[in-house]
Amino acid sequence: MKSEQLFLKNISGNIDNLPQVDGETVVFSNDFSELNSDKFVDYCVHVLCHKGSGTFLMGDEKFSMKENDFIIWINGKSVSNICVSDDFRATVFYLSYRFSYLNDSQNEYRLKGHLALLHNPVLHLTPEEAKLCDTSMQSLRQHAEWTKHPFSREALGYLVESFKLDLFGIHAKINQEAVKHGQAELLFRRFISELENGTARKHRDVAYYASKLCITPKYLSQICLKVSGRNASDWINRFALNELTTLMKDKKQTLATIADQMDFSSPSYFSRFVRNNTGLSPTEYREKL
Repeated sequence: MKSEQLFLKNISGNIDNLPQVDGETVVFSNDFSELNSDKFVDYCVHVLCHKGSGTFLMGDEKFSMKENDFIIWINGKSVSNICVSDDFRATVFYLSYRFSYLNDSQNEYRLKGHLALLHNPVLHLTPEEAKLCDTSMQSLRQHAEWTKHPFSREALGYLVESFKLDLFGIHAKINQEAVKHGQAELLFRRFISELENGTARKHRDVAYYASKLCITPKYLSQICLKVSGRNASDWINRFALNELTTLMKDKKQTLATIADQMDFSSPSYFSRFVRNNTGLSPTEYREKL
């Protein structure tokens, strides 16, 4: 296997020349070259594998992909070391979060699916499910290019929502989990929203988030275990590591500066956090990125 650009099946063209909808871009790309760029920091990346195989790292965990696999990367900056076979072919679709949220039915599975994808972004589809996703993505591409359509934005919005609902259905079936409702899920959603805002860069204490939610640290951990199978500290450390990884990719910054930005009280505490969460020293982990 070798690292190489990801070629689209029956799709070509420069990203900069592809259509936009009111500035909220729906993009099909012909490679991974800009996956980690700031240009797509606010996009969710969908990859449907048609042929061949490959591997990639998400954070420090390695995943495999093959024919009929569907990969959803919520944060492209956390993906690295993409390696694919010579015969690898796939369709890649970048969907901006802004456009997605503007066309969102607020389906209750959205949060559960989001959290599950942080654990494992690879969905193993049946040939029928892969065909459904391929058809949906091709339809999205055609409507995005149909610039003379007087209601192109509305039509594309409905297609995006339909596409997401199909994915929710497939994902729920694969995970064989029922959609949950109730106060615990709402509190957990608020907890994750705090973490998504980058709060873990400065605050890594369960008590801080429990206080924001007006509950006890023990209850917050119980909620996290019930809803996600992980305790509150695990989620805080996961998001803190994402923040740290983003800072470490900027080679102009020293480790001391990064530790200061992350509000670590001492170099030894900083080193211990990195080693506990990656198995590597800060220098070793940075060299891997």
